[in-house]
Amino acid sequence: MVKIAGAQFAGHTDRGKNLDRIVRAITEAADHGARVVCLPELSTSIYFCYEANHRHFDYAEPIPGPSTEEVSGVAKRLGVTVILPLFERVAEGQFYNSAVVISSDGEIVGRYRKHSIPLSVAKDGRITANEKMYFQPGNLGFPTFRLPEGLTIGILICYDRHFPEAARIIGLGGADVLFVPTNTWRAAMKDVWELELRAHAVANVYYVCGVNKVGADEGGSADSFFGTSLIVDPSGKVIARAGDRHDETIYADIDLEALAEMRRLWPMYRDRRPDAYGPISRS
Repeated sequence: MVKIAGAQFAGHTDRGKNLDRIVRAITEAADHGARVVCLPELSTSIYFCYEANHRHFDYAEPIPGPSTEEVSGVAKRLGVTVILPLFERVAEGQFYNSAVVISSDGEIVGRYRKHSIPLSVAKDGRITANEKMYFQPGNLGFPTFRLPEGLTIGILICYDRHFPEAARIIGLGGADVLFVPTNTWRAAMKDVWELELRAHAVANVYYVCGVNKVGADEGGSADSFFGTSLIVDPSGKVIARAGDRHDETIYADIDLEALAEMRRLWPMYRDRRPDAYGPISRS
């Protein structure tokens, strides 16, 4: 058994205050026996994509950089692996919405870059998520990462979860757990959020851990993230669920023996027919 954790909280315009929250969340999770901790999307900043403002590019940082260095030290000291989502700057004019995997020995195992970049417009014409201004589409594929704890994990960030092809590729990469850090606030998406994550777990026969922000960012948009982070087992059962109002960390044990048995009972990968799925990959 390997215990995982998902920590939900809101962001702040001050990176230092966000890092303080991150360190507290990792420490609390480690104190509860978690070996792998996932944080929300853009955990080192607010969700700034609600407006077009060039000053928000100041939130971006390199990998490795100030945030990864601080979290690497905490991960090594506590002996936990951390999934740290942040705004990545590769070069001027080249930015990604990324998640860094930092192992329990403090090393960067790898990173995932969000593939599908939304531009969301409300019914009244107000732009609520102009991510295309800030992020380029991811260019690293859908990798999986083998952790020292014995788990193989994959990551999808927020909007990526709407695309089942991505979740299946991660399953084909041998993932035991799919982590989905997100910043989601629209009430209409609350039921869809759970439905999609449960569907990914069943269709791909792995655990899913979705980690949302909760409440309103301090100094950001007035929109309030609905939290409700959850962990789903491979049968689609929700085995941990957070509330929708407060900072909270959820936990679950990943049972690799039960996962292997489920895959024997549900041989989705044996019986799939990639030779018949050509139209999916056509533009």
